[in-house]
Amino acid sequence: MTVRSVIMGVVAIVYLVASHFVAKTVSYVVSRVSNKKDTPESLKRSPAIHVMKSFMYWIIMCIAITIPFVSIGIEGAAMITILGAVLLAIGIGMQGTLSDLSAGIMLMMSNAFSMGNYIEVFDDSRDGVNGTVKKFNILDTTLLDDDSGVSFIVPNRVLYGSALKNHSTSKTPIVVDVVTISNKNVSIAKALENLRVDVQKHAVVLKEPKVTTNVSDVTAKGTNIEVRYPLSADDYYTVGTLNVQSIIKTLIRESLLNSGVKLIVRA
Repeated sequence: MTVRSVIMGVVAIVYLVASHFVAKTVSYVVSRVSNKKDTPESLKRSPAIHVMKSFMYWIIMCIAITIPFVSIGIEGAAMITILGAVLLAIGIGMQGTLSDLSAGIMLMMSNAFSMGNYIEVFDDSRDGVNGTVKKFNILDTTLLDDDSGVSFIVPNRVLYGSALKNHSTSKTPIVVDVVTISNKNVSIAKALENLRVDVQKHAVVLKEPKVTTNVSDVTAKGTNIEVRYPLSADDYYTVGTLNVQSIIKTLIRESLLNSGVKLIVRA
């Protein structure tokens, strides 16, 4: 190894580090501009802004990597051809990833949800997923289950190919809770009426439409009780630091227990 090779290696490392620093700085500036006080809230929470920060970084890094090749005589057209061939080979082996990529672009264009929205995903091939949108990438979206605190990383092709229910865009979201009680309970009607009154009296529950409680199904394991209650869009997700739905779930459980009902599955 010659001295010239060592010097060239050091220069290449310094160049890549500097390019990385510049790309990160530009990405940071985009983030700061999007979070300014006078920036519309809808723009701050838009998935496109979060993806743009990542795009800016990689665009700058690609340009930085291309410049040295052009400077030593490799034409830009040849570089594009080489990169195209490499991307084609990668794409053939990563069809699922490309589906996620295209789905991510379509989700940004459709503005189906924003950061902080509470959504439900209905997919025929698996159990439904619901949670608050915490992070959006061009390939996947992170949803936080507010009750368990568990995060779900959902591929964007699943989101785009499924029915989505965005509770945060509704002026009066209706929450549906289901709790299973023992079939041995004698007077369910009285317990349902007490439950309806208790939920309706809670401060976060709207007066209209009225709270409803009914038997949705009877199985060998128990009787399913369905509770429907309205919330304002602002209260749907949180009240202060407490989760609204967790509060109501606790209220439902306590109301049924106070009525002498034995629970099979906690609300």
